[in-house]
Amino acid sequence: MISGEGAIVTGKDGGGNPFAGGGAIYSDDIADAFQAAIRAKDVKAIVFRVNSPGGSDTASEQILSQIRAAKAAGKPVVVSMGTYAASGGYWVSSEASSIVAEPTTLTGSIGVFGGKFAFGEALSRYGVDLRDVGVGNPNAGAFDVGEDFTPQERAAFAGWMDRIYETFIARVAAGRQLSPDQVREIAKGRVWTGSQALRLGLVDKLGGFYDAVDEAKTLAKLEGEPHLRRVGPQASPFEALERILGVQTSSVRTLAAAAWVFGDPRAERVLDELAQARLRDQGAMVLAPTPSF
Repeated sequence: MISGEGAIVTGKDGGGNPFAGGGAIYSDDIADAFQAAIRAKDVKAIVFRVNSPGGSDTASEQILSQIRAAKAAGKPVVVSMGTYAASGGYWVSSEASSIVAEPTTLTGSIGVFGGKFAFGEALSRYGVDLRDVGVGNPNAGAFDVGEDFTPQERAAFAGWMDRIYETFIARVAAGRQLSPDQVREIAKGRVWTGSQALRLGLVDKLGGFYDAVDEAKTLAKLEGEPHLRRVGPQASPFEALERILGVQTSSVRTLAAAAWVFGDPRAERVLDELAQARLRDQGAMVLAPTPSF
């Protein structure tokens, strides 16, 4: 089980707090997780939980390349979509062995946009003269914040956006076995619910995380109850809870995975109660929990 939540960006996460809600999906970290899963002989299939509104095309392509590598190694990859898996979130999902989405998942958004902030005119009203100096290529200063794009820079930037869009179309067409023209008809940046995406061929099934686990089990031709293992760059929230609670049972691990992966409030309440009971056993005074409504 590999999880990615937040905007998709390049590089590595510099943090290390397992209880901090990660605000980004770092492509190097996800790539490392996939490589670890590919190398692990006891890993027979991968469930990739995606909860992202999108992000960098470069980072998305890096993650997608790892999904291809896992499939080439004979390990099916099933994407489990969370609240949203749109734009870059769909890019990284597009070539998975199977895609499982919630009926209300927001997905698709096959498109690209970009631009820059130009502060020069605004700052001049406060007496600030903002100027940029560049040398070399005529477009070297295209992203200077002092001035708007020149016509030449705007044309070059538009061409760059068009190339990214066509690459996105090609990835979806290859992964979903659709023609580029079919993809263009449902692309154009439009967002679809999971139910709509199923009808359009953008996802394979409707369901939650454990439906994706079942799908991975089927694709990998596994029998019996599968053992879930979190593969990632840092300790998962359950591993942190495991140290606090001193528990290692598969049932609690599964429960914690549910609470962590898709924010199941019932599982979170049970975990809270477990934590409080453990602390009381150790002699701690635990205040009354905040009621949940």
